[in-house]
Amino acid sequence: MQGQTDPAPSTRTGWLRTVLGQRSCKRVLDTACGDGGDSLALVQQGLEVVSCDSSDASLRKVMTLRWKKRTQRGFDTWVIAKASPSTLEHDLGQDGVVIGAGFDAVLCLNDAFATLREEDMRSAISNMAVLLKKGGVMVIDQLEGDTQETGQLANDTNKTVKPRSSSSRPLTLKAFEKLLKTSFVGGYTHTLYAQHKSAEQEGQPFKFYHVIDKI
Repeated sequence: MQGQTDPAPSTRTGWLRTVLGQRSCKRVLDTACGDGGDSLALVQQGLEVVSCDSSDASLRKVMTLRWKKRTQRGFDTWVIAKASPSTLEHDLGQDGVVIGAGFDAVLCLNDAFATLREEDMRSAISNMAVLLKKGGVMVIDQLEGDTQETGQLANDTNKTVKPRSSSSRPLTLKAFEKLLKTSFVGGYTHTLYAQHKSAEQEGQPFKFYHVIDKI
């Protein structure tokens, strides 16, 4: 991981635009896209976007959003598919998505990573890395799991830290770095951004953004 933790801006959309713009990204895969808010912003920026989620309810919302915007430029090429982060390559192929040479950027945001089981976290990182072009960037957000950097999952039975929901599995930074090191396919550089609940708040961040460049 490069250097010290940098601050993440309060507006994620602008920050994400900067991250992708600095790398001249054109084709983006938004995994676990939820209601499609990030994907919508990316399409409006003129990027070629493939949005996927494993939830039928979420996909219906995104498809409705695309339909309402269908007359606007770029929305006719917005691809929506059913896929899980841990089985991306297989699922996208099954849904007929053309992967081609890969994607310039692969995203896993909105705390989706924290809902995966540990083995699925490993598979998700591996799948995202395989679909990423050399020189591309992966962006994952991570709920802060434990102020003690033990390198274990925060919902481990030996820990007292409770996840934010019954399906949430926040990680420590050390645990995430270990997952990344053992699961990422290919070489990479890793930059970390921290987000606090407010600009004035000090102490432990409540969320991190991992920017991982494939080399």
